[in-house]
Amino acid sequence: MNKSIVIASLRLGKTSVDAIKNLNKYKSGILEPFSISVVCTQVPQELCEGVYVIIWLGSDNSKGIPTEWKQGYKAFGRVKSIIRGKSYNDESTTIVDILYAFEESINRLDFLKKASEAYYDCSALPIIGLDDHSNQTIRMLQNNGERYDIGAMFYALNSMDQSFMASLLKLDKNFNQFFQYIPPSKRIVSIQKEKNTEYSSLRQIIYYGAPGTGKSHKIKEQLGDVLKENVFRTTFHPDSDYSTFVGAYKPTKGKKPLYGLNGGLTVRLNDGKDNLEEDIITYKFIPQAFLNAYIRAYQTDENVYLIIEEINRGNCAQIFGDLFQLLDRDITGKSEYTIKADADLKTFLEEKLGEDKPGIKGGELCLPSNLYIYATMNTSDQSLFPIDSAFKRRWDWEYEPIKYKNTDWVIDIDGLKYSWSNFQKEVNTRILRNTGSEDKMLGDYFVNPPAKVISYNLFRNKILFYLWNDVCKDGDADIFPTGDDFSFSRLYDEDCKQLIISVMDKLNLKPIDGDDIEDNEDDAFEDDDNKSSSIRYSINEGVSFQKTNLASELFKEYIKLYPDLSVEEVISNWKNLEGKKPKHLIEDEIGYSTFIQNSKGDRNKNERRFEKFDYKGQKVYLWKGWGDGPQGNILPFMELINKSNWGITIKRV
Repeated sequence: MNKSIVIASLRLGKTSVDAIKNLNKYKSGILEPFSISVVCTQVPQELCEGVYVIIWLGSDNSKGIPTEWKQGYKAFGRVKSIIRGKSYNDESTTIVDILYAFEESINRLDFLKKASEAYYDCSALPIIGLDDHSNQTIRMLQNNGERYDIGAMFYALNSMDQSFMASLLKLDKNFNQFFQYIPPSKRIVSIQKEKNTEYSSLRQIIYYGAPGTGKSHKIKEQLGDVLKENVFRTTFHPDSDYSTFVGAYKPTKGKKPLYGLNGGLTVRLNDGKDNLEEDIITYKFIPQAFLNAYIRAYQTDENVYLIIEEINRGNCAQIFGDLFQLLDRDITGKSEYTIKADADLKTFLEEKLGEDKPGIKGGELCLPSNLYIYATMNTSDQSLFPIDSAFKRRWDWEYEPIKYKNTDWVIDIDGLKYSWSNFQKEVNTRILRNTGSEDKMLGDYFVNPPAKVISYNLFRNKILFYLWNDVCKDGDADIFPTGDDFSFSRLYDEDCKQLIISVMDKLNLKPIDGDDIEDNEDDAFEDDDNKSSSIRYSINEGVSFQKTNLASELFKEYIKLYPDLSVEEVISNWKNLEGKKPKHLIEDEIGYSTFIQNSKGDRNKNERRFEKFDYKGQKVYLWKGWGDGPQGNILPFMELINKSNWGITIKRV
C-alpha cells in the first residue's frame, strides 16, 4: 500500500533573493542535496519534518517590476527541520533540502500554453490557481475536490519537464500515487464486446475559455460532416428552464367540428360542400432540444449531438432537473442510473418510440451511448449562475486558449492602422498583470470583422466598450487615460478619434508602417548560408558575420550598450522601430509560439528561422530569415538602424 505523501507549496520572495539566484542556475534533474533556510510567519501546523515542498521563485519587489529570473516553480525539496515561533504570526525558520530542479521555472502561463488539457483540474491549487491572490509563503497542497487535483498538477509539470516523474519515483516510489492522472482529452475507455474491442470517446464535454477564443468553432470542427438531422442546438439564458430544454404542454391552435340539431338529431354541419369547423385553443406536448436529440438517438445507430451554447448563462440545476442523474455514464456510454419519466413525458415518448421500447422501457429514461452533449462556457461569465461541483464532475472539460492567430487583422482609426494581434497581446498582458485572471482577456475572435478590418465604430462600440464596462470598471487593467476628466462618453466627443489614438499611445502601440516588410513564411530558408554566400556584415567595426546572424549580432551589441533595460523594454524598443523591418524581427515566448503554431510547412524548418537567447531569465527569439538581394530586407533594415539613435552602425563588408 502506498504511504501517504504530504506536499506543500513554498513561495520564495524578497527575503530569499540569494536562495532564488542559487536555485535559478540549476538545470533539470536530481541534485546533490543542499539546504536553504526560509524565514516567514504563518507556517501551517501540518508542515513538519519530512513534508515535501514544491518551490516557486517569486518576486524581489511588490511593485510589479520584472525580475532578472523567470518566476515560477523551479525546484522540489523536503523539510529538514523547523524552528517555530511562539505563535502562528511569529517568525519561524524552515530548513529545506533541495532534491530536484526543473529545467526552467514553470509559471501559470506555461500551464495554460503547454498543459491546458490538465489545467482546469488543478486550477484552484495555491499560486497557479485562477483566483489565487495570496502571498502566504508556505501553503499545504490538498486534494479538496473539484479543481484541487495534485495529480493534474504533476501531470502538467511532467509534460513540461519530462524527467520530473522518473526523478521523483527514484526519490520515493510512493509518489506514484500522484502520477495516475489522465486528462479528459485522453480518457478513452476500452470496451470488450464479444470478439471486438471498441473505443468510446468522451460523451459530455464543456469547452471553456475567454470570450472569442473559438469554442463554438472547435465544436463545429469536431462535428465535421455530421448530418444536420443528427445535430440539435440550444442556448442557455437566465430565463431557460426545464420546459424550454426538455418540453412541456403548450397552447396551440386547433380545429373543432361544428354540430347542430336537425329534427331532434345532432348532425355535423356543413355548407353544402365541406364540413364546418371552428378555431379553438388546445394543449399539446411540445418537445425541445434535449428531447428531440434523445428521440433521434433512439431512432438511429448514428451518433447524435446536443450542443449547448453558453451553458453557465442559465441555471443548470433548474434546467436539467432530475435529468442531472442521467449524466453519469457507464463503461458502455449509457446512463448508469435511469430516472422515472413523469406521466406527460412518458405518454409522449411512448407515442414516438413505442410502448415499453428502449428509451422509455419500464417508463424510465436512459441516455443511449450514441448521444453526445457538448457545451461552451465563457469563463468571464462564470458569476452569472455558478455551476455546482456535483454537476461539474459529470462533464469533461477542455480549455480553449488564446492563440493570437489573426496577425493580418488591422484596426482602422481614421486612416491610421494598428495591428489587432499586437493590441490584443498588450491589452491581455495588462489584464493578466493587473487582475491576475485570464477570464476577461480578448480572444482571437472577440470580433469578426469584414475583410479583416476592424472599423473605427466597431472598435469603439464593441471592443473599447467591453474593456471599459467589464474589465476596467473597478480600476483594473491600465488601459484608458487616468485623468480625472476622462469618462467613456469622451470617446464620442468631437476630438474622440484623437483620444482613441492616445489610448493606443498609452499601450505603446504604433500605427503600422505601410512599408513594413511582411516576411513570406513560405519562401525557402537557408540556415547554413555561411557555406553559400560571400557577403558578410559587421556591427560597429566588429567581427564580420553572415546574414542569418544579423539580428543575433545586433541583439548582442544592443544589450551591451543598454544593459539596464528589461527584456520587455528591449523587445518593445525593437518592435517600435518605425521603418522597413522583418515582421518577426524579435519575439518573446508567446510571439514565437504563436508563429510556430500558425505557420505552414515543416515545423523544424520554421523553428530554424529563429535563434534563441536566454536573457535575464527569459527567452528571446531573433529572426534569421534575411535576404541580401535587390528585393531583400537587409539593406532597408541597415539604413533604418544606421539612422536610429541607438549608436549602432551596420556595414556590408
